[in-house]
Parts: sequence; structure tokens; C-alpha cells
Amino acid sequence: MNTVTASQPISIDLFCRVIDNLGDIGVCWRLARQLAAQAEVAQLRLWVDDLHSFARIQADVRCDLQSQHVQGVQIEHWHPDRHAYPPPYPFIIEAFACEPPEPMTRPLNDAEHVWINLDYLSAEPWVQGCHGLPSPQANGAKKYFFFPGFIPQTGGLLREADLLTRRDAFQQDDQAYQAMLNRLGVAQEHIQALLKGEMQQMFLFCYPDAPVLTLPEVLSTLEQKTLLLVPESVALRIPELAQGQLLIQRIPAVDQADFDPLLWRSALNIVRGEDSLVRAIWAGQPMLWQPYVQEEQAHLDKLQAWLDTGTLPEAAQALHLGWSSADQAGSTAALARCLEPQVLHLWQQEARAYSAKLAEQADLANSLLSFYTQVARNR
Repeated sequence: MNTVTASQPISIDLFCRVIDNLGDIGVCWRLARQLAAQAEVAQLRLWVDDLHSFARIQADVRCDLQSQHVQGVQIEHWHPDRHAYPPPYPFIIEAFACEPPEPMTRPLNDAEHVWINLDYLSAEPWVQGCHGLPSPQANGAKKYFFFPGFIPQTGGLLREADLLTRRDAFQQDDQAYQAMLNRLGVAQEHIQALLKGEMQQMFLFCYPDAPVLTLPEVLSTLEQKTLLLVPESVALRIPELAQGQLLIQRIPAVDQADFDPLLWRSALNIVRGEDSLVRAIWAGQPMLWQPYVQEEQAHLDKLQAWLDTGTLPEAAQALHLGWSSADQAGSTAALARCLEPQVLHLWQQEARAYSAKLAEQADLANSLLSFYTQVARNR
């Protein structure tokens, strides 16, 4: 029997089911590339059940192939008609309790494998107590709970090693910024206004129940012009015409390579879901986050727990709660306060400081590898 040891190069199976809104595959694709780039990782297979959705965020992915290599990752199509599966690698990561295929989990055992469930991101206090706990399985193996999070006692957040360096460089690189805006189809006159500082860019990416009419009500009255970039199929109730100082433009869906720079140059990022939350944190710009709506208002508890990890100005906290409660009047009043110069300055300072503070912690990919090594060493 080949026993897991901490010194061997690590081979990893990462499983992902695409449920909705592309957040799950967004997280898994970032994680797969970050893990595969680590020197101690020999090979990584990313198992995905929906290649068509995957291709929406990564154009290199082909939907007609059962196996393919993209950016250093072996991608496997995981579908009901697939009957032949290879033996599992020593490190098995199932994302968000997606239940890998039985032929891959049947042979798992504690002597040869480390099996974890990578759970959802949360700042709620109970996460710290559950992180790393084993769960005995029917086949005798253990599956460990692994939680991303905002404190050192959790698994940390997804972050590439050079991410903040690239962010800072892009924020000073008008040529790269102009090229990105051209790819998004922004009119040349608007690009020039943005480059000259005559107009500010904001970004809107929200769920359908967000009180989006707050934005034209407030942004149209500002002294500075605002270009609000809105992806196709998002915020369908928002007008697409110029109104006062506000211009609204639809942009095509962007891949992950352009999504980060888009956030880096936005004066305000309005985002939804977990993957976009993390990327907006690393942007170091004022942001407004909308968690996915849950029964019994559980998403508001999740939101408040996250707000408690930082020191946002009171108006910015009120804006978050109003936005995620679909409270247009409350959101409008809070956003107007947030954009007052003194409050906005505090919000900008907190966004940068919060990003820097979290960047001092271990990132998710390295935390996963450290956890594997720890479990293997303790056998």
C-alpha cells in the first residue's frame, strides 16, 4: 500500500458542479490555477460537470472534449454518461459538497488519501470551530471540513502571489486601462474623459432584487460625471440612457483576466456572491456587496458577520444592509451620505487598509496545501 507522506509531490483532484451564477466555477477555476502553479503540486485535475458555463468565463475551454489542458490544468468533463474514471489522486477536494462520482470516492482511505469538502465562504463565528474537523464516511474514510475565511483560524481567501503588485501597477498604467476599455466597447470620448479624470468609472454586478434605481437617483446628481458599467443580463430594470451626470453602458461578459482590472479602476464596485466579493476586496476600492438571498433572511446575518470583520463608516454599513434588504429609500439615503467627500475619503482608506490586512494572512491555495501536509504528517 502506498502511504501518503508529506514529502511527496502532491497530485490533486478538484471537483466542481456548476449550480448557478457561475460563482462556483469561478472559485474553482481560480483555485485550480493557483494550486497547479505551486512547485509542490505535481498535477491537478479539475472535474467540471458543465463545460458550457465554464467556457463563459474562460474562452479557451472547449465544450466538445472529455479531457483537455488549459493554463496548466487538466480539465475533465464530469457527466452522467461517463463510466470510466481513473484512480483518485492522493488529495481530493470537493467544492461546496458537490459529491464526487462514486467510482472516485469508493477507493478512498485514510492511509492513501486526504479528502476535504471546501465549504462556502463565511465570516460567521461558528466557522472557526468547524474548520478542519473530520467527518467519518460510510467507506471508513474521513472527509474534512475546510472553510475559507477572513481570520487566520480559517483557510483564508483566494489570492495570487503577485495580485496586489499587478493591481498597483495597473492603476498607474493608463495604456493598459485604455486597452481594456476598448475591449469592453466603451466609446472613445468616454475613455478620454476617464483618462483625464473628467469622469469616474463605477461597476454594477448585482442580483435581480437589488434596489438598482437607487443608483441613477444618486449618481445623476453628483458634481462629477459617472460612467456606470453594467454587464449584459444584469440589472434589467436600470435605465440605459444618460441621466444628469450619469451615463450607463452595457458591457459584454468579461473573463477573469479582465474582471480584476475592471474592479481596480472603478471608484465604486457593486458586486454579488463570494468570488466577486473577494476580488473586490483585493481591488482596495470602495465596494458594496450583495450576498445571495437565503431563507429567513439568513443572508443578512452572513452580511453582518462580514461587516463586523472591518471598520467601514456607518453610512457604508447602512448602505450594505439597505441594498441587501431591497430597501430603495434606505439605500438611496445611505449612498448619498457615502459619497459625501469626508465619508468617501474614510471609505477609500478603509478599503485599502482592509485589503492590506487580509493580504497578510495565508491565501487559500497555500492553506490547503499546508493542511494536506499536516494530515499526511500526522498519520
